[in-house]
Amino acid sequence: MSNEERYSSEFEKIQLKPDQKKKVVKFLTGTDRFLDVRDFMERAIEVFLAWEQNPSTSIQVMAKMNPTMAQYQVLSLMMQPEALAGMYGGIDWPKEWGNEWIEFQKNNPLPTNPDMDEAQKQMSKRKSEKDFEEIQKNMAKTIEFIENIEFKDIVDDKLKQTEYDDWPIISPMYSRFLPAKIAVVTLANMIRERKSPLINFEDFKTDAYDIAEEIAAKLIKYETYNKIKRSHKKSTGLPKPYDKELEATGAQAIKEERYKNKYFGKITKREGVDVTHLDGLLSALGLVKVFSDGKVAKITLTENGMDFATKSNPIFEGELDQSLSEKESRFLTTKCISQRPLQFKINKKIIKEVLETEYRKSPDMAKDLDEICVKSIKEFFEENTDEKYKDRIEKEILEKSKSMNPENERIRKILKDDEELHLLDSEEKIKFRKQLKQTPIEAMRIAVMGRITELGLVHWEINSDSRSEYKIANKELVDSLMNM
Repeated sequence: MSNEERYSSEFEKIQLKPDQKKKVVKFLTGTDRFLDVRDFMERAIEVFLAWEQNPSTSIQVMAKMNPTMAQYQVLSLMMQPEALAGMYGGIDWPKEWGNEWIEFQKNNPLPTNPDMDEAQKQMSKRKSEKDFEEIQKNMAKTIEFIENIEFKDIVDDKLKQTEYDDWPIISPMYSRFLPAKIAVVTLANMIRERKSPLINFEDFKTDAYDIAEEIAAKLIKYETYNKIKRSHKKSTGLPKPYDKELEATGAQAIKEERYKNKYFGKITKREGVDVTHLDGLLSALGLVKVFSDGKVAKITLTENGMDFATKSNPIFEGELDQSLSEKESRFLTTKCISQRPLQFKINKKIIKEVLETEYRKSPDMAKDLDEICVKSIKEFFEENTDEKYKDRIEKEILEKSKSMNPENERIRKILKDDEELHLLDSEEKIKFRKQLKQTPIEAMRIAVMGRITELGLVHWEINSDSRSEYKIANKELVDSLMNM
């Protein structure tokens, strides 16, 4: 039985759970927006399918129905007024509703959004456009200041240190290492300015994001002018600069908060466990320490963080064609990535594969590298039978990827066959490509290749067939890695 036949047959067996039915009945009883249950179900399916199949058009699908006041109120926090009006064909709904809208807002004030508060702080910080230049000017003073601090001895007696959770892989979410360099230099500069090794965690994240935005703006301008290829862009992994003339929106606040949490850090608490952990790239690389009591959090550098911050960097020295120096790359490879044993193993295996593959001779190196990732994980578990995250990694990475592969292969075969048969039109090809879902293993491979390219270990090119090709870029650095 094909997937299509199986799914079609399952529709005949579908019944709503009692609690779901109760919720729908209660909702429909209190609204006149739907004709009947069928009308409601059809609308729900239409909106959900749009979001799943083509998220960029889901707004237009939702806009087919006039908004409720509650919906409009939330959307107004997330979108610019012009975009919101455009969504509903230019209709000014507050004007249409008149006094009823005013009364609704009075009686239904939105709760304070901490993300919006942080976004407003970020907007204020954004108004100053010379913060990066100030850091550059004071680099020598900053280095001299932090080199006199014994960071291994820094603690806060009133707060408890929040540790990294020892996840053995550097998450694919962290696509590049430059944000880590920007973060530790920003933190070092704040330590010098405030004459204190401990800095408010949220203040640090606001300043680090601001510097990352300013550097991104410079890099994007340079890359656009020089027509830099995607595989060579140094702005990858940095936040997209936000127009400082615009008001902060809810959507922008969410984007900023996600970026800060991902790269600079977030204190998390696993369900059912009292212990908190520090997530994020800086923590994964062992570059910072954070102390917290659940309300207040302070951050400082580790010894490795101080070492990394003091190493010369091309971008901080005004060169925009290279994101990391060779010394920084060597340091990250041997001192930081090596702390995450599974990631270190994957990196070494992948680089070995690149070493042994003749450049431009592999028809599909991506597939070979995916297999390397899978084999590396399995070998790691054979060598480390007591790895505490074994079950989770097997379930979330290996098993999930394996379950997704058949459907992806089916779609790829259709597209490959069409290269000879030419049965699909351009819209159909786009539709099939959108059905391809990135597996966890693919995400891992893409992140690893991006990072080791940034480190200068390999050279990355995208060929005329839109396939990625790699070759060793720094043999000496690769040899030092392979000998570890």
